[in-house]
Parts: sequence; structure tokens; C-alpha cells
Amino acid sequence: MSEEVIVPVYATGISAQLQKQRDHELGIGKHENAVKFLGQDFDRIQHECLQNGTLFKDDTFPPTAYSLGFKELGPNSSKTYGVKWVRPTQLVSNPQFIVDGATRTDICQGALGDCWLLAAIASLTLNDTLLHRVVPHGQSFQQNYAGVFHFQVR
Repeated sequence: MSEEVIVPVYATGISAQLQKQRDHELGIGKHENAVKFLGQDFDRIQHECLQNGTLFKDDTFPPTAYSLGFKELGPNSSKTYGVKWVRPTQLVSNPQFIVDGATRTDICQGALGDCWLLAAIASLTLNDTLLHRVVPHGQSFQQNYAGVFHFQVR
């Protein structure tokens, strides 16, 4: 028996309202029934990567300049010139995802940062329950690391 893939539909106006109501009635988007982004299933991806001894490579977000953005963050931008895509272990020998909890001062904006996104992430650290709803427990670069993490935003 195969699991039905739920692909998010992005609609506007009355269509969006009807879709949201339909999703709510079906329990789609709740913590225990998260919408899979573009049909990607974290558990399946992680299992396959661990089984094959490979790290996840996201074809929907390839390691190219086009994935960083457009205009001032596009492929021909001086801001993205020389950006090199690397795995965490290529930066440090022992990468850590979250160490001893998360605080708002852990969040730092870099050259490509989005201050609104970073402010939202920092706000999550003020409520541990909410943080772990968005960033589920048990994710690390050590145990069962497959080059993929998951988050819930809806």
C-alpha cells in the first residue's frame, strides 16, 4: 500500500480560502500531518540515504547560484560571486545543529541574510514548545545524519 503524496497547492483569493478550509478539515498541516514540501518525505529520504550510505542532494534546491535568489542575490550578483557550496563537515570537524538549547542571540545575519526571516527564527527560541514544533527534536550531524533536516512551517 503506497502512501498518498500531498503536494501543497498555492492559490490566492477564494481558492486559497477554500483550500485552507479543506486542508483544515482533513487535518493537513497539523503537527502530526505536516504538508510535505514538493512531496518530499523526510523519513523516506533519510532512510534511503542511510541505506545507500549517501548524503542527500536536493534537486529542487541545487547547489547553484540560482538557488540563492534573483536580482541582487542572483547568479551574476557581486554578493553571490565566489559563493562555494560545502557540507558542514567541510567547515568544521564536529558540526552541531543545536547545542544546549537555542537562544535569540544565536541567530546572526550574514551577507545574504534576510532580517525578517532571522527575526522570526529568533522569536521561536523564546518558546521551546513552538521552536520544537517548527524544528523537530532529534536532528543532528551525528546520529542518523543523512545530509537532510526537516522543519514544519505550516
